[in-house]
Amino acid sequence: MGEPAESSPAAAAHTPRRHILGMGAILLGVPLILWIGTAFIVARSLRYPEFILRGGADVFGQHVPSFKRGSLTDVGVALGVEPERLDCGVVEEDAFRHHQVSVVGWYFPGKRREVVVIIPAAGAVETSMIPYVKFLLGAGYTVVGTYSANNPIYGINWGVLKRKFALATARTLMNDGFKKIAALGISEGAAGAIMAQAEQPVFTAIVADSSYANLEQLFMRSPSISRLNPAFAGTVLWEAQLWFGRPLYKISPMTDAGNLGNCSLLIIQNRDDKITPLADGQAILNAAGFNAQMWTVPSGGHADAIFEDPAGYAARVVKFLDASFEIEPPAARRH
Repeated sequence: MGEPAESSPAAAAHTPRRHILGMGAILLGVPLILWIGTAFIVARSLRYPEFILRGGADVFGQHVPSFKRGSLTDVGVALGVEPERLDCGVVEEDAFRHHQVSVVGWYFPGKRREVVVIIPAAGAVETSMIPYVKFLLGAGYTVVGTYSANNPIYGINWGVLKRKFALATARTLMNDGFKKIAALGISEGAAGAIMAQAEQPVFTAIVADSSYANLEQLFMRSPSISRLNPAFAGTVLWEAQLWFGRPLYKISPMTDAGNLGNCSLLIIQNRDDKITPLADGQAILNAAGFNAQMWTVPSGGHADAIFEDPAGYAARVVKFLDASFEIEPPAARRH
């Protein structure tokens, strides 16, 4: 038998070097995986915030009542009007899961052919639309309340999906012969209404109650992001586009407000709102230009103006809608 071959000095030198490189890769790779994985979890929490998981709504304030889930019948009984179901087709969300979502509205016939579409806040229950429908019907308007996807399994799209609800609902109404349509959006619903109109001019007027100006700026103000290491926060916001279907800085009602065409805009903003501060409303107002106006409400809540000043809210919104629809106020009676 021959003598066993001896390993060459070069091979012996390469072996520890490979081990060192392998260990280095592991030492670098594990923290990187943890960094990216943790950022993904935090990014997901932007889509599924705690209040949604608890079954809450994106409306709060000192005088906001505790609404309970109800049915179409419950809402009709409370209003004394029997609503009808309005099916508006199916839309697909923009995020990576591409959920197919049915767009469903509740149709409340009014005395007028002018329609107001209510686009609710995230997590809003069925009965929360009652105060809005009540004063709009009282003013003679036909009303459609959109209710699609107020469900924790969808999370909150911050208006990106509700812009599609708004467009689908408006198109259905147009196909049914309605020509003058307004939107009344609350919180993310307000953002969705502005984004919808910028995408396709379907509304004569929009009431935007407590919209944010830019989604990336909104998140950067939140304690869950502002307290993070800046580099890690940047990773979170970059990964969040997987959950929202586009870069967050491009989700911008402030930018879209400059592309509303002839649509008039009433911005309702709380003076001391910490989620969508007064500066957000001012930014949307400045972008929208001459065809926009803003009402500032002395409240520290969010999207609660109708509960802080019910009579003032109804009067301002109806006056704005009447002017936008070119409806003449009733003549004063002579005594």
